[in-house]
Amino acid sequence: MARGRTGASFVAQMVPAGRGMAARPAFEMGPEVPLLKARRGDARVGDLVTARLKGGGCEVTAVHGPVNMAGAAIRALIAHEGLGRGFGPKAREEAQEAARTRDRADQGRRDMRDQRVITIDPEGAKDHDDAIAVAAEGDGIRLWVHIADVSCFVPAGGAIDREAERRGCSVYLPGTVDPMLPEILSNDVCSLRPDEDRKALTAHMLVMPDGSVTSEGFHRSLIRSARRLTYPEVDAFLEGRAGLGDDVMESDVGLAMELARRLRARRMRRGALDIVTSEPRFHFDGDHIASVEMETQTDSHSLIEECMIAANEAVARFLIAKHVPTIYRVHGDPEQMAIEELWARLEALGIAVPPLAEGMLTSDQRREAAGVAAHAIRLQVERTGEGGASLPYMVLRSLQKAVYRPDETSHSGLASPAYLHFTSPIRRYPDLVVHRALVHALGLGEPAPDAAMLPEVARDSSDRERDATDLERRADRMCLAYLLIQTLTGDDWDRPRDGEVTGIGMSGVFVTFDGVFDGFMPFRRMPDDHYVPDEAGVEAVGEDTGRRIRLGDPVRVRVHDVEALRGRVTLEPAGHQRPRR
Repeated sequence: MARGRTGASFVAQMVPAGRGMAARPAFEMGPEVPLLKARRGDARVGDLVTARLKGGGCEVTAVHGPVNMAGAAIRALIAHEGLGRGFGPKAREEAQEAARTRDRADQGRRDMRDQRVITIDPEGAKDHDDAIAVAAEGDGIRLWVHIADVSCFVPAGGAIDREAERRGCSVYLPGTVDPMLPEILSNDVCSLRPDEDRKALTAHMLVMPDGSVTSEGFHRSLIRSARRLTYPEVDAFLEGRAGLGDDVMESDVGLAMELARRLRARRMRRGALDIVTSEPRFHFDGDHIASVEMETQTDSHSLIEECMIAANEAVARFLIAKHVPTIYRVHGDPEQMAIEELWARLEALGIAVPPLAEGMLTSDQRREAAGVAAHAIRLQVERTGEGGASLPYMVLRSLQKAVYRPDETSHSGLASPAYLHFTSPIRRYPDLVVHRALVHALGLGEPAPDAAMLPEVARDSSDRERDATDLERRADRMCLAYLLIQTLTGDDWDRPRDGEVTGIGMSGVFVTFDGVFDGFMPFRRMPDDHYVPDEAGVEAVGEDTGRRIRLGDPVRVRVHDVEALRGRVTLEPAGHQRPRR
Protein backbone atom coordinates (compact mmCIF):
# COMPACT_ATOMS: atom_id res chain seq x y z
CA MET A 1 0.00 0.00 0.00
CA ALA A 2 1.31 3.46 -0.89
CA ARG A 3 2.01 5.18 2.40
CA GLY A 4 2.49 8.84 3.18
CA ARG A 5 1.21 9.94 -0.23
CA THR A 6 -1.95 11.97 0.05
CA GLY A 7 -4.53 10.83 -2.47
CA ALA A 8 -3.36 7.20 -2.71
CA SER A 9 -6.25 4.73 -2.46
CA PHE A 10 -6.39 1.28 -0.91
CA VAL A 11 -9.04 -1.33 -0.12
CA ALA A 12 -9.60 -1.93 3.58
CA GLN A 13 -11.80 -3.51 6.20
CA MET A 14 -13.31 -1.23 8.81
CA VAL A 15 -12.21 -2.27 12.32
CA PRO A 16 -12.76 -0.82 15.82
CA ALA A 17 -10.05 1.54 17.05
CA GLY A 18 -10.60 2.91 20.54
CA ARG A 19 -13.87 4.81 20.42
CA GLY A 20 -13.70 5.10 16.65
CA MET A 21 -12.73 3.12 13.61
CA ALA A 22 -9.69 2.46 11.46
CA ALA A 23 -9.12 1.11 7.98
CA ARG A 24 -7.09 -2.14 7.91
CA PRO A 25 -5.70 -3.09 4.46
CA ALA A 26 -7.75 -6.03 3.21
CA PHE A 27 -5.57 -7.61 0.51
CA GLU A 28 -2.05 -6.52 1.41
CA MET A 29 0.16 -5.99 4.43
CA GLY A 30 0.08 -2.63 6.12
CA PRO A 31 -0.82 -0.80 9.33
CA GLU A 32 -4.30 0.33 10.23
CA VAL A 33 -5.06 3.92 9.24
CA PRO A 34 -7.18 6.07 11.61
CA LEU A 35 -10.47 7.36 10.32
CA LEU A 36 -12.25 10.44 11.59
CA LYS A 37 -16.01 10.15 12.02
CA ALA A 38 -16.62 12.85 9.43
CA ARG A 39 -14.68 10.82 6.86
CA ARG A 40 -16.48 7.47 7.29
CA GLY A 41 -19.50 8.13 5.14
CA ASP A 42 -21.94 5.22 5.56
CA ALA A 43 -19.21 2.71 6.47
CA ARG A 44 -19.64 0.53 9.54
CA VAL A 45 -17.34 -1.82 11.41
CA GLY A 46 -16.90 -4.95 9.32
CA ASP A 47 -17.45 -3.23 5.98
CA LEU A 48 -15.04 -3.50 3.07
CA VAL A 49 -14.29 -0.06 1.66
CA THR A 50 -12.06 1.87 -0.66
CA ALA A 51 -10.25 4.57 1.30
CA ARG A 52 -8.01 7.45 0.28
CA LEU A 53 -5.07 8.71 2.35
CA LYS A 54 -5.64 12.23 3.57
CA GLY A 55 -3.95 14.39 6.18
CA GLY A 56 -2.38 11.68 8.35
CA GLY A 57 -5.52 9.52 8.14
CA CYS A 58 -7.90 8.52 5.40
CA GLU A 59 -11.43 8.96 4.12
CA VAL A 60 -13.88 6.42 2.73
CA THR A 61 -14.61 6.89 -0.96
CA ALA A 62 -16.66 3.73 -1.61
CA VAL A 63 -18.42 1.11 0.53
CA HIS A 64 -18.42 -2.40 -0.95
CA GLY A 65 -20.42 -4.14 1.78
CA PRO A 66 -19.96 -6.38 4.83
CA VAL A 67 -16.83 -8.53 4.88
CA ASN A 68 -18.89 -11.67 5.55
CA MET A 69 -20.59 -11.44 2.14
CA ALA A 70 -18.90 -12.93 -0.90
CA GLY A 71 -20.39 -10.37 -3.28
CA ALA A 72 -18.89 -7.53 -1.25
CA ALA A 73 -15.52 -9.29 -1.23
CA ILE A 74 -15.60 -9.65 -5.03
CA ARG A 75 -16.39 -5.93 -5.42
CA ALA A 76 -13.55 -5.09 -3.04
CA LEU A 77 -11.14 -7.34 -4.95
CA ILE A 78 -12.11 -5.66 -8.23
CA ALA A 79 -11.40 -2.26 -6.69
CA HIS A 80 -8.08 -3.49 -5.26
CA GLU A 81 -6.99 -4.65 -8.72
CA GLY A 82 -7.94 -1.34 -10.33
CA LEU A 83 -10.74 -2.88 -12.39
CA GLY A 84 -14.36 -1.85 -12.73
CA ARG A 85 -13.59 1.77 -13.51
CA GLY A 86 -15.72 1.96 -16.63
CA PHE A 87 -14.79 3.63 -19.91
CA GLY A 88 -13.77 7.19 -20.67
CA PRO A 89 -16.09 9.73 -22.29
CA LYS A 90 -14.59 9.34 -25.77
CA ALA A 91 -14.99 5.56 -25.67
CA ARG A 92 -18.57 5.89 -24.43
CA GLU A 93 -19.32 8.38 -27.21
CA GLU A 94 -17.90 6.00 -29.82
CA ALA A 95 -20.00 3.15 -28.40
CA GLN A 96 -23.18 5.23 -28.58
CA GLU A 97 -22.37 6.18 -32.17
CA ALA A 98 -21.89 2.50 -33.02
CA ALA A 99 -25.29 1.74 -31.51
CA ARG A 100 -26.91 4.48 -33.57
CA THR A 101 -25.36 3.25 -36.82
CA ARG A 102 -25.62 -0.51 -36.22
CA ASP A 103 -27.95 -0.99 -39.20
CA ARG A 104 -25.78 0.88 -41.68
CA ALA A 105 -25.02 -1.13 -44.81
CA ASP A 106 -21.35 -1.85 -45.48
CA GLN A 107 -19.20 -3.37 -48.19
CA GLY A 108 -19.25 -7.06 -49.03
CA ARG A 109 -21.80 -8.25 -46.45
CA ARG A 110 -23.99 -11.23 -47.38
CA ASP A 111 -27.56 -11.40 -46.14
CA MET A 112 -27.86 -14.80 -44.40
CA ARG A 113 -30.87 -14.06 -42.21
CA ASP A 114 -32.80 -16.97 -43.71
CA GLN A 115 -30.23 -19.49 -42.47
CA ARG A 116 -31.01 -21.58 -39.36
CA VAL A 117 -28.45 -20.22 -36.90
CA ILE A 118 -28.10 -21.12 -33.21
CA THR A 119 -25.94 -20.05 -30.31
CA ILE A 120 -24.92 -22.45 -27.52
CA ASP A 121 -23.54 -20.78 -24.41
CA PRO A 122 -23.27 -21.22 -20.64
CA GLU A 123 -26.34 -20.39 -18.60
CA GLY A 124 -26.44 -16.69 -17.78
CA ALA A 125 -24.09 -15.63 -20.59
CA LYS A 126 -24.76 -12.15 -21.97
CA ASP A 127 -21.98 -11.66 -24.54
CA HIS A 128 -22.52 -14.11 -27.38
CA ASP A 129 -19.45 -14.10 -29.64
CA ASP A 130 -20.27 -17.09 -31.78
CA ALA A 131 -23.08 -18.91 -33.55
CA ILE A 132 -23.15 -21.91 -35.86
CA ALA A 133 -25.19 -23.43 -38.67
CA VAL A 134 -24.85 -26.83 -40.34
CA ALA A 135 -26.19 -28.63 -43.40
CA ALA A 136 -25.58 -32.02 -44.98
CA GLU A 137 -23.72 -31.78 -48.29
CA GLY A 138 -23.11 -35.14 -49.95
CA ASP A 139 -20.90 -37.22 -47.65
CA GLY A 140 -19.76 -34.05 -45.90
CA ILE A 141 -21.29 -31.63 -43.44
CA ARG A 142 -21.12 -27.92 -44.23
CA LEU A 143 -20.29 -25.83 -41.17
CA TRP A 144 -20.77 -22.09 -40.87
CA VAL A 145 -19.16 -20.37 -37.89
CA HIS A 146 -20.52 -16.86 -37.44
CA ILE A 147 -18.48 -14.57 -35.17
CA ALA A 148 -19.56 -11.12 -33.96
CA ASP A 149 -18.12 -8.54 -36.38
CA VAL A 150 -16.59 -6.34 -33.68
CA SER A 151 -14.12 -4.74 -36.13
CA CYS A 152 -17.10 -3.21 -37.94
CA PHE A 153 -17.93 -1.19 -34.81
CA VAL A 154 -14.48 -0.67 -33.27
CA PRO A 155 -12.13 1.08 -35.71
CA ALA A 156 -8.41 0.63 -35.21
CA GLY A 157 -6.82 3.50 -33.31
CA GLY A 158 -10.08 4.83 -31.87
CA ALA A 159 -10.85 5.40 -28.20
CA ILE A 160 -12.55 2.03 -27.73
CA ASP A 161 -9.73 0.25 -29.55
CA ARG A 162 -7.07 1.88 -27.35
CA GLU A 163 -9.00 0.95 -24.23
CA ALA A 164 -9.58 -2.62 -25.45
CA GLU A 165 -5.88 -3.01 -26.24
CA ARG A 166 -4.95 -1.75 -22.77
CA ARG A 167 -7.34 -4.21 -21.09
CA GLY A 168 -6.40 -7.08 -23.39
CA CYS A 169 -9.34 -9.25 -22.39
CA SER A 170 -12.50 -9.37 -20.33
CA VAL A 171 -12.04 -10.55 -16.75
CA TYR A 172 -14.71 -12.97 -15.54
CA LEU A 173 -15.09 -13.15 -11.77
CA PRO A 174 -17.86 -15.02 -9.92
CA GLY A 175 -21.10 -13.15 -10.43
CA THR A 176 -19.65 -10.34 -12.54
CA VAL A 177 -17.40 -9.38 -15.45
CA ASP A 178 -15.05 -6.49 -16.14
CA PRO A 179 -15.54 -6.27 -19.92
CA MET A 180 -12.99 -5.46 -22.61
CA LEU A 181 -15.62 -3.48 -24.53
CA PRO A 182 -18.31 -1.06 -23.33
CA GLU A 183 -21.42 -2.96 -22.26
CA ILE A 184 -23.61 -1.53 -25.02
CA LEU A 185 -21.29 -3.27 -27.49
CA SER A 186 -20.45 -6.48 -25.62
CA ASN A 187 -23.98 -7.25 -24.44
CA ASP A 188 -26.03 -5.64 -27.22
CA VAL A 189 -24.71 -4.26 -30.51
CA CYS A 190 -22.09 -6.96 -31.13
CA SER A 191 -23.69 -9.81 -29.18
CA LEU A 192 -25.34 -12.42 -31.44
CA ARG A 193 -28.65 -12.37 -29.59
CA PRO A 194 -31.57 -14.44 -30.93
CA ASP A 195 -34.30 -12.90 -33.08
CA GLU A 196 -32.21 -9.81 -33.85
CA ASP A 197 -30.27 -8.88 -36.99
CA ARG A 198 -26.55 -8.98 -36.26
CA LYS A 199 -23.40 -8.34 -38.26
CA ALA A 200 -20.95 -11.24 -38.30
CA LEU A 201 -17.71 -12.40 -39.84
CA THR A 202 -18.27 -15.89 -41.18
CA ALA A 203 -16.02 -18.87 -41.85
CA HIS A 204 -17.52 -21.84 -43.67
CA MET A 205 -16.00 -25.20 -44.48
CA LEU A 206 -16.93 -28.71 -45.52
CA VAL A 207 -16.09 -31.49 -43.04
CA MET A 208 -15.70 -34.94 -44.58
CA PRO A 209 -16.33 -38.29 -42.84
CA ASP A 210 -12.62 -38.63 -41.96
CA GLY A 211 -12.65 -35.18 -40.32
CA SER A 212 -10.68 -33.48 -43.06
CA VAL A 213 -11.73 -29.91 -43.86
CA THR A 214 -12.17 -28.77 -47.46
CA SER A 215 -13.87 -25.99 -49.43
CA GLU A 216 -13.15 -23.15 -46.98
CA GLY A 217 -14.45 -19.61 -47.40
CA PHE A 218 -14.82 -16.37 -45.48
CA HIS A 219 -17.05 -13.32 -45.76
CA ARG A 220 -18.92 -10.67 -43.83
CA SER A 221 -22.54 -11.56 -43.14
CA LEU A 222 -25.83 -10.40 -41.69
CA ILE A 223 -27.42 -13.15 -39.58
CA ARG A 224 -30.42 -13.65 -37.34
CA SER A 225 -29.98 -16.32 -34.68
CA ALA A 226 -33.05 -18.52 -34.39
CA ARG A 227 -32.51 -19.50 -30.77
CA ARG A 228 -30.12 -19.31 -27.85
CA LEU A 229 -29.44 -22.73 -26.39
CA THR A 230 -27.52 -23.48 -23.20
CA TYR A 231 -25.04 -26.27 -22.57
CA PRO A 232 -27.39 -28.07 -20.14
CA GLU A 233 -30.26 -27.93 -22.67
CA VAL A 234 -28.14 -29.40 -25.43
CA ASP A 235 -26.69 -32.08 -23.14
CA ALA A 236 -30.19 -33.08 -22.06
CA PHE A 237 -31.18 -33.48 -25.71
CA LEU A 238 -28.02 -35.36 -26.73
CA GLU A 239 -28.45 -37.74 -23.78
CA GLY A 240 -32.12 -38.35 -24.62
CA ARG A 241 -33.42 -36.76 -21.42
CA ALA A 242 -35.37 -33.90 -23.04
CA GLY A 243 -36.20 -32.49 -26.43
CA LEU A 244 -35.60 -28.99 -27.77
CA GLY A 245 -39.22 -28.51 -28.85
CA ASP A 246 -38.28 -28.07 -32.52
CA ASP A 247 -37.72 -31.03 -34.85
CA VAL A 248 -35.63 -29.04 -37.32
CA MET A 249 -33.40 -27.65 -34.57
CA GLU A 250 -32.99 -31.09 -33.03
CA SER A 251 -31.87 -32.38 -36.42
CA ASP A 252 -29.36 -29.53 -36.73
CA VAL A 253 -27.92 -30.15 -33.26
CA GLY A 254 -27.60 -33.85 -33.98
CA LEU A 255 -25.83 -33.10 -37.26
CA ALA A 256 -23.52 -30.62 -35.52
CA MET A 257 -22.64 -33.28 -32.94
CA GLU A 258 -21.73 -35.72 -35.71
CA LEU A 259 -19.56 -33.02 -37.31
CA ALA A 260 -17.84 -32.38 -33.95
CA ARG A 261 -17.11 -36.10 -33.55
CA ARG A 262 -15.47 -36.16 -36.98
CA LEU A 263 -13.32 -33.15 -36.16
CA ARG A 264 -12.36 -34.47 -32.73
CA ALA A 265 -11.43 -37.93 -34.04
CA ARG A 266 -9.11 -36.35 -36.59
CA ARG A 267 -7.50 -34.13 -33.92
CA MET A 268 -6.87 -37.14 -31.72
CA ARG A 269 -5.35 -39.08 -34.63
CA ARG A 270 -2.87 -36.30 -35.33
CA GLY A 271 -1.75 -36.31 -31.68
CA ALA A 272 -3.75 -33.63 -29.85
CA LEU A 273 -3.78 -33.84 -26.06
CA ASP A 274 -6.95 -34.99 -24.32
CA ILE A 275 -6.94 -33.75 -20.73
CA VAL A 276 -10.19 -33.33 -18.83
CA THR A 277 -10.31 -30.63 -16.15
CA SER A 278 -13.08 -28.81 -14.32
CA GLU A 279 -13.74 -25.37 -12.91
CA PRO A 280 -16.24 -24.02 -10.38
CA ARG A 281 -19.37 -22.19 -11.48
CA PHE A 282 -21.01 -20.17 -8.70
CA HIS A 283 -24.66 -19.30 -8.23
CA PHE A 284 -25.43 -16.22 -6.14
CA ASP A 285 -28.41 -15.27 -4.01
CA GLY A 286 -27.84 -11.55 -3.61
CA ASP A 287 -24.36 -11.17 -2.12
CA HIS A 288 -24.31 -14.72 -0.73
CA ILE A 289 -23.23 -17.81 -2.68
CA ALA A 290 -26.20 -20.13 -3.04
CA SER A 291 -24.30 -23.06 -4.55
CA VAL A 292 -21.37 -24.14 -6.68
CA GLU A 293 -21.00 -26.84 -9.29
CA MET A 294 -17.84 -28.15 -10.89
CA GLU A 295 -18.28 -27.73 -14.62
CA THR A 296 -16.53 -30.31 -16.79
CA GLN A 297 -16.50 -30.67 -20.54
CA THR A 298 -19.62 -32.40 -21.81
CA ASP A 299 -20.77 -33.24 -25.33
CA SER A 300 -22.29 -29.78 -25.75
CA HIS A 301 -19.02 -28.11 -24.79
CA SER A 302 -17.15 -30.39 -27.18
CA LEU A 303 -19.60 -29.59 -29.99
CA ILE A 304 -18.86 -25.86 -29.80
CA GLU A 305 -15.16 -26.30 -29.05
CA GLU A 306 -14.56 -28.42 -32.15
CA CYS A 307 -16.42 -25.94 -34.37
CA MET A 308 -14.39 -23.04 -32.98
CA ILE A 309 -11.05 -24.88 -33.33
CA ALA A 310 -11.89 -25.69 -36.95
CA ALA A 311 -12.71 -22.03 -37.67
CA ASN A 312 -9.55 -20.80 -35.95
CA GLU A 313 -7.38 -23.17 -37.98
CA ALA A 314 -9.12 -22.26 -41.24
CA VAL A 315 -8.54 -18.54 -40.70
CA ALA A 316 -4.91 -19.18 -39.74
CA ARG A 317 -4.28 -21.14 -42.95
CA PHE A 318 -5.94 -18.42 -45.02
CA LEU A 319 -3.94 -15.55 -43.51
CA ILE A 320 -0.68 -17.45 -43.86
CA ALA A 321 -1.45 -18.11 -47.52
CA LYS A 322 -2.25 -14.42 -48.05
CA HIS A 323 0.90 -13.27 -46.18
CA VAL A 324 -1.17 -10.92 -44.00
CA PRO A 325 0.45 -10.07 -40.65
CA THR A 326 -1.55 -11.05 -37.57
CA ILE A 327 -1.27 -12.61 -34.11
CA TYR A 328 -1.21 -16.39 -33.64
CA ARG A 329 -1.97 -18.49 -30.59
CA VAL A 330 1.27 -20.37 -30.04
CA HIS A 331 1.78 -23.37 -27.79
CA GLY A 332 5.33 -24.68 -27.81
CA ASP A 333 6.16 -28.37 -27.60
CA PRO A 334 7.11 -29.64 -24.11
CA GLU A 335 10.75 -29.15 -23.20
CA GLN A 336 13.12 -32.09 -22.70
CA MET A 337 13.60 -31.50 -18.97
CA ALA A 338 9.86 -31.17 -18.37
CA ILE A 339 9.17 -34.53 -20.04
CA GLU A 340 11.98 -36.22 -18.11
CA GLU A 341 10.62 -34.82 -14.83
CA LEU A 342 7.10 -35.93 -15.74
CA TRP A 343 8.37 -39.47 -16.44
CA ALA A 344 10.19 -39.51 -13.09
CA ARG A 345 6.97 -38.54 -11.29
CA LEU A 346 4.90 -41.12 -13.13
CA GLU A 347 7.40 -43.88 -12.36
CA ALA A 348 7.56 -42.79 -8.70
CA LEU A 349 3.79 -43.12 -8.52
CA GLY A 350 3.84 -46.55 -10.17
CA ILE A 351 1.95 -45.38 -13.27
CA ALA A 352 2.97 -47.59 -16.18
CA VAL A 353 4.56 -45.72 -19.08
CA PRO A 354 7.00 -47.00 -21.73
CA PRO A 355 10.62 -45.91 -21.32
CA LEU A 356 11.67 -42.70 -22.99
CA ALA A 357 14.03 -42.91 -25.95
CA GLU A 358 17.69 -42.32 -25.16
CA GLY A 359 19.20 -38.87 -25.68
CA MET A 360 17.51 -35.71 -26.82
CA LEU A 361 13.95 -36.20 -28.00
CA THR A 362 12.63 -34.51 -31.11
CA SER A 363 9.75 -32.07 -30.81
CA ASP A 364 7.40 -34.73 -32.20
CA GLN A 365 8.65 -37.23 -29.61
CA ARG A 366 8.17 -34.77 -26.76
CA ARG A 367 4.65 -33.95 -27.91
CA GLU A 368 3.87 -37.65 -28.29
CA ALA A 369 5.25 -38.33 -24.80
CA ALA A 370 2.85 -35.81 -23.27
CA GLY A 371 -0.02 -37.62 -24.99
CA VAL A 372 1.21 -41.00 -23.74
CA ALA A 373 1.38 -39.62 -20.20
CA ALA A 374 -2.14 -38.20 -20.40
CA HIS A 375 -3.47 -41.54 -21.64
CA ALA A 376 -1.62 -43.50 -18.92
CA ILE A 377 -3.02 -41.22 -16.23
CA ARG A 378 -6.55 -41.57 -17.60
CA LEU A 379 -6.25 -45.36 -17.45
CA GLN A 380 -4.87 -45.16 -13.90
CA VAL A 381 -7.77 -43.01 -12.71
CA GLU A 382 -10.34 -45.25 -14.40
CA ARG A 383 -8.76 -48.40 -12.96
CA THR A 384 -8.36 -47.18 -9.37
CA GLY A 385 -11.10 -44.57 -9.08
CA GLU A 386 -8.51 -42.30 -7.43
CA GLY A 387 -6.37 -39.35 -8.51
CA GLY A 388 -8.90 -37.64 -10.77
CA ALA A 389 -8.42 -34.28 -9.04
CA SER A 390 -4.63 -34.30 -9.12
CA LEU A 391 -2.95 -36.58 -11.65
CA PRO A 392 -4.17 -34.93 -14.91
CA TYR A 393 -2.63 -31.66 -13.77
CA MET A 394 0.81 -33.30 -13.75
CA VAL A 395 0.69 -33.29 -17.54
CA LEU A 396 -0.60 -29.72 -17.71
CA ARG A 397 2.25 -28.53 -15.47
CA SER A 398 4.78 -30.17 -17.79
CA LEU A 399 3.57 -28.16 -20.77
CA GLN A 400 4.65 -24.73 -21.87
CA LYS A 401 2.22 -21.85 -21.48
CA ALA A 402 0.30 -20.84 -24.59
CA VAL A 403 1.06 -17.26 -25.65
CA TYR A 404 0.35 -14.85 -28.48
CA ARG A 405 3.05 -14.41 -31.14
CA PRO A 406 3.10 -12.76 -34.58
CA ASP A 407 6.03 -14.84 -35.85
CA GLU A 408 5.08 -18.44 -35.00
CA THR A 409 1.94 -20.37 -35.81
CA SER A 410 1.89 -23.86 -34.25
CA HIS A 411 -0.07 -25.16 -31.27
CA SER A 412 1.37 -28.27 -29.62
CA GLY A 413 -1.60 -29.21 -27.44
CA LEU A 414 -3.91 -29.20 -30.46
CA ALA A 415 -1.24 -30.73 -32.72
CA SER A 416 -2.02 -27.90 -35.11
CA PRO A 417 0.56 -26.40 -37.47
CA ALA A 418 -1.42 -23.16 -37.77
CA TYR A 419 -3.65 -21.78 -35.04
CA LEU A 420 -4.97 -18.42 -33.86
CA HIS A 421 -7.87 -16.92 -31.95
CA PHE A 422 -10.66 -15.69 -34.22
CA THR A 423 -13.79 -16.68 -32.31
CA SER A 424 -14.02 -14.32 -29.31
CA PRO A 425 -13.45 -10.69 -30.37
CA ILE A 426 -15.89 -9.40 -27.74
CA ARG A 427 -13.66 -10.60 -24.92
CA ARG A 428 -10.10 -11.01 -26.37
CA TYR A 429 -8.10 -8.30 -28.11
CA PRO A 430 -5.98 -10.65 -30.29
CA ASP A 431 -9.20 -11.92 -31.88
CA LEU A 432 -10.04 -8.34 -32.88
CA VAL A 433 -6.60 -8.02 -34.51
CA VAL A 434 -7.25 -11.27 -36.40
CA HIS A 435 -10.63 -9.96 -37.61
CA ARG A 436 -9.00 -6.86 -39.04
CA ALA A 437 -6.38 -9.00 -40.76
CA LEU A 438 -9.08 -11.24 -42.27
CA VAL A 439 -11.20 -8.32 -43.47
CA HIS A 440 -8.08 -6.85 -45.10
CA ALA A 441 -7.24 -10.18 -46.73
CA LEU A 442 -10.77 -10.29 -48.16
CA GLY A 443 -10.24 -6.88 -49.76
CA LEU A 444 -13.02 -5.20 -47.80
CA GLY A 445 -11.23 -1.95 -47.02
CA GLU A 446 -9.70 -2.64 -43.61
CA PRO A 447 -5.96 -1.79 -43.45
CA ALA A 448 -3.69 -4.67 -42.49
CA PRO A 449 -2.44 -4.72 -38.88
CA ASP A 450 0.85 -2.88 -38.46
CA ALA A 451 3.44 -5.67 -38.43
CA ALA A 452 5.90 -3.52 -36.50
CA MET A 453 3.44 -3.15 -33.61
CA LEU A 454 2.30 -6.77 -33.42
CA PRO A 455 5.13 -8.11 -31.19
CA GLU A 456 4.26 -5.58 -28.47
CA VAL A 457 0.52 -6.16 -28.84
CA ALA A 458 1.04 -9.93 -28.63
CA ARG A 459 3.31 -9.64 -25.58
CA ASP A 460 0.93 -7.28 -23.77
CA SER A 461 -2.06 -9.49 -24.61
CA SER A 462 -0.26 -12.53 -23.20
CA ASP A 463 0.54 -10.61 -20.01
CA ARG A 464 -3.04 -9.36 -19.60
CA GLU A 465 -4.40 -12.87 -20.16
CA ARG A 466 -2.06 -14.31 -17.53
CA ASP A 467 -3.02 -11.60 -15.03
CA ALA A 468 -6.72 -12.18 -15.69
CA THR A 469 -6.36 -15.95 -15.26
CA ASP A 470 -4.49 -15.51 -11.97
CA LEU A 471 -7.15 -13.10 -10.69
CA GLU A 472 -10.01 -15.36 -11.76
CA ARG A 473 -8.44 -18.29 -9.90
CA ARG A 474 -7.87 -16.11 -6.85
CA ALA A 475 -11.52 -15.02 -6.89
CA ASP A 476 -12.65 -18.64 -7.25
CA ARG A 477 -10.59 -19.66 -4.20
CA MET A 478 -12.02 -16.74 -2.25
CA CYS A 479 -15.61 -17.62 -3.14
CA LEU A 480 -15.05 -21.28 -2.28
CA ALA A 481 -13.73 -20.18 1.11
CA TYR A 482 -16.85 -18.06 1.67
CA LEU A 483 -19.08 -20.95 0.70
CA LEU A 484 -17.19 -23.25 3.05
CA ILE A 485 -17.70 -20.84 5.94
CA GLN A 486 -21.43 -20.83 5.20
CA THR A 487 -21.45 -24.62 5.71
CA LEU A 488 -19.33 -24.59 8.88
CA THR A 489 -21.88 -24.22 11.64
CA GLY A 490 -21.78 -26.07 14.94
CA ASP A 491 -20.37 -29.58 14.64
CA ASP A 492 -19.51 -29.11 10.95
CA TRP A 493 -16.07 -27.87 12.05
CA ASP A 494 -15.39 -31.31 13.51
CA ARG A 495 -16.89 -33.36 10.70
CA PRO A 496 -14.35 -35.57 8.86
CA ARG A 497 -14.26 -34.87 5.14
CA ASP A 498 -13.12 -37.05 2.26
CA GLY A 499 -10.31 -35.55 0.24
CA GLU A 500 -7.57 -36.24 -2.26
CA VAL A 501 -3.94 -35.12 -2.12
CA THR A 502 -3.42 -32.77 -5.06
CA GLY A 503 0.02 -31.35 -4.31
CA ILE A 504 3.12 -31.91 -2.18
CA GLY A 505 4.71 -28.74 -0.83
CA MET A 506 7.81 -28.11 1.26
CA SER A 507 5.76 -27.56 4.42
CA GLY A 508 2.61 -29.57 3.84
CA VAL A 509 0.18 -31.11 1.35
CA PHE A 510 -2.59 -29.61 -0.73
CA VAL A 511 -5.95 -31.35 -0.57
CA THR A 512 -9.18 -31.15 -2.54
CA PHE A 513 -12.08 -32.21 -0.33
CA ASP A 514 -15.84 -32.63 -0.58
CA GLY A 515 -15.35 -32.70 -4.34
CA VAL A 516 -14.96 -28.93 -4.67
CA PHE A 517 -13.02 -27.24 -1.85
CA ASP A 518 -9.24 -26.87 -1.67
CA GLY A 519 -7.08 -26.54 1.42
CA PHE A 520 -3.56 -26.88 2.78
CA MET A 521 -2.61 -29.34 5.52
CA PRO A 522 0.72 -28.28 7.12
CA PHE A 523 3.09 -31.02 8.21
CA ARG A 524 3.16 -29.38 11.66
CA ARG A 525 -0.53 -30.31 12.04
CA MET A 526 0.23 -33.96 11.32
CA PRO A 527 1.50 -35.12 14.74
CA ASP A 528 1.98 -38.81 13.93
CA ASP A 529 5.38 -38.21 12.28
CA HIS A 530 7.81 -35.70 10.81
CA TYR A 531 7.20 -35.64 7.07
CA VAL A 532 9.75 -34.75 4.40
CA PRO A 533 8.81 -34.15 0.74
CA ASP A 534 10.70 -36.06 -1.94
CA GLU A 535 12.65 -34.40 -4.75
CA ALA A 536 10.15 -35.43 -7.42
CA GLY A 537 7.35 -33.61 -5.59
CA VAL A 538 4.97 -36.59 -5.64
CA GLU A 539 5.11 -37.81 -2.05
CA ALA A 540 6.03 -36.96 1.52
CA VAL A 541 7.64 -39.63 3.72
CA GLY A 542 7.45 -39.91 7.50
CA GLU A 543 10.96 -40.13 8.96
CA ASP A 544 9.95 -42.43 11.84
CA THR A 545 7.11 -44.53 10.45
CA GLY A 546 8.03 -44.51 6.78
CA ARG A 547 4.41 -43.66 5.99
CA ARG A 548 4.01 -42.23 2.48
CA ILE A 549 1.51 -39.57 1.45
CA ARG A 550 1.36 -39.44 -2.33
CA LEU A 551 -0.34 -37.44 -5.06
CA GLY A 552 -3.81 -38.82 -5.65
CA ASP A 553 -4.04 -40.53 -2.24
CA PRO A 554 -7.42 -40.40 -0.50
CA VAL A 555 -7.25 -38.64 2.87
CA ARG A 556 -9.65 -37.80 5.68
CA VAL A 557 -9.33 -34.20 6.83
CA ARG A 558 -11.01 -31.65 9.04
CA VAL A 559 -11.21 -27.90 8.61
CA HIS A 560 -9.02 -26.04 11.08
CA ASP A 561 -9.31 -22.46 9.87
CA VAL A 562 -10.63 -20.40 6.95
CA GLU A 563 -9.35 -16.98 5.85
CA ALA A 564 -12.03 -16.09 3.33
CA LEU A 565 -10.57 -12.84 1.97
CA ARG A 566 -7.35 -14.62 1.15
CA GLY A 567 -9.02 -17.78 -0.05
CA ARG A 568 -7.02 -19.85 2.42
CA VAL A 569 -8.28 -23.03 4.07
CA THR A 570 -6.09 -24.75 6.67
CA LEU A 571 -6.73 -28.44 7.26
CA GLU A 572 -5.66 -31.07 9.76
CA PRO A 573 -5.97 -34.87 9.87
CA ALA A 574 -9.48 -35.99 10.77
CA GLY A 575 -8.15 -38.14 13.60
CA HIS A 576 -6.29 -35.28 15.28
CA GLN A 577 -7.79 -34.37 18.66
CA ARG A 578 -8.39 -30.72 19.51
CA PRO A 579 -10.49 -28.68 21.94
CA ARG A 580 -14.06 -28.11 20.82
CA ARG A 581 -14.89 -24.65 19.52
